[in-house]
Amino acid sequence: MGDVHEDPLAELAFRLRTLKAQKRLQMVALVQRAELGRTTVSQALNGHKVPSEATLVALAKALGTDAEPLLALREAAAPVPQARKAYSRRATPRLAGPRAQPSFEERYLGYVKERHSHLTVVGLDLSRPERARWPLDAAYLSLELAERQEDWSADGEERGRPSVTVKRAEHALAGCRRVLLRGLAGSGKTTLLQWLAVAAACDALPEELADWRGRIPFVLPLRTLVRRGPLPEPGEFLSSVGAPLAAAQPEGWADGLLARGEALVLVDGIDEVPQEHRGTTRDWLERLLAAYGDARFVVTTRPFAVPEGWLAPAHFTELSVRPMSAGDIGVFVHRWHAAARHNAATDAERSQLDELEAALRLTVRAQRDLAQLSSTPLMCALICALHRDRRGHLPHSRMELYEAALSMLLVRRDLERSIDIPEGIQLTEHQSVQLLQRLAYWLIRNRQTEMEQTTATALVDDALPAMQAVAAQGTADQVMAHLVGRSGLLRQPTMDTIDFVHRTFQDYLGAKAAIEAHDFPLLVNNAHDDQWEDVIRMAVAHARPTESTKLLRRLIKRGDTEDTHRNRLHLLRGVP
Repeated sequence: MGDVHEDPLAELAFRLRTLKAQKRLQMVALVQRAELGRTTVSQALNGHKVPSEATLVALAKALGTDAEPLLALREAAAPVPQARKAYSRRATPRLAGPRAQPSFEERYLGYVKERHSHLTVVGLDLSRPERARWPLDAAYLSLELAERQEDWSADGEERGRPSVTVKRAEHALAGCRRVLLRGLAGSGKTTLLQWLAVAAACDALPEELADWRGRIPFVLPLRTLVRRGPLPEPGEFLSSVGAPLAAAQPEGWADGLLARGEALVLVDGIDEVPQEHRGTTRDWLERLLAAYGDARFVVTTRPFAVPEGWLAPAHFTELSVRPMSAGDIGVFVHRWHAAARHNAATDAERSQLDELEAALRLTVRAQRDLAQLSSTPLMCALICALHRDRRGHLPHSRMELYEAALSMLLVRRDLERSIDIPEGIQLTEHQSVQLLQRLAYWLIRNRQTEMEQTTATALVDDALPAMQAVAAQGTADQVMAHLVGRSGLLRQPTMDTIDFVHRTFQDYLGAKAAIEAHDFPLLVNNAHDDQWEDVIRMAVAHARPTESTKLLRRLIKRGDTEDTHRNRLHLLRGVP
């Protein structure tokens, strides 16, 4: 084989590909056997970068071969740390000097990698919430994306039925310059943007996305941007998301990257913008596109937040995240349990996780309803966590799943550790839910998904006079710190902001608060707004039968009298 490739790194990649072919393994199977991330395996097979020793040992084991010859080739490749080729091309003059110091671009790319290289995975480690973070490389699953295309008859005059082309994410994105990505809550839209950002920052995008390489990523979550005021110009991208490097940014740096087509702009969550402000958001995007036509853009949204073709005039390709296939669910379940085994403290716990994984994979294959519930990464993670927590017993419906997940996260974690008063605060499940509902309902009413820490503390403080048992234990600041640190449902995107780990939990708790407050008129009056769609669905499910009937009748009555929103309001009749 040495005659085939003189370069040791190329030889190493060639041997790995040969072994894979001899074993007749598909990429998914090799990734699963090796318990590595798809990107890590792809890089090793393509010779794009020198794999780590641990990666080669894992691959050798998965391929049933001796690791020593592979490790020898790795050593012969003699990697010498160096900056990305792009650095030398774009190095900032003001940072040049006699000493080799990292340029601003190098520092920024390192920041992107660290900032976005982990995911918070619900229920991954109940005993240690700080360990419920999953390395992105291990967590990322290349989901299927669908592109809807119109078919035309042979004479080109009559439009035929639309067809749908389904491809894996990296294949679907290949060749696209501008993408509008639609997906349900928890379907993996944000995770895909994180993966693109980190892979671009590490110069590790797969071969399918070779024409995306060499671009500097900017991750712009609209939930944060809309709360901070006017949408930012390029020079304000970093400061608008609270990046600590913003003050060190050279003048004109972002503008130059965008102008040269060397930027990858990742805009997350059109649906996080209040409906009446989405036109302004589109204007902002169109201004950026007009000024920086060569930059790459990916924009995400929930399916019905904006109409089909919303960005078509700007030549955006529209893609939709497909539900996970049976094979994808199997891979996700395996990876979740692999991550849990990594955190396990004893061999007995790891052995139990092996048994739980095997049992859950069998159950998902056998029960169609459970497979349908598991079709998004969020729901699949919840099911894995509950299956572990309940020793194999699972809820049967989506709402039961959310309710059980809240109970698991709020109470069971500390019960399992025999901790009665963490951080000096002891809250019952009911007390925690009441406070979390208050925060969630405020966010929903104010059309936000993120709030100031001071606002959250004030809401808790307002609730304490009616919760004497809680007030006696500490201040609103202490109770808020407990909720963030122990509930598993809240997080701090920045030092001065609070949000829910996923908007689904916000909608679930906010809907429960609305029903308990008998805010039926408020629900009906906002039912036309897609930001309230999941809230309405969950409110109907939370309500007692008579309340549910009353709410549905009011939705139908409003739909009968309003032509503009009739279809949306009548469609909500079918919610469980």
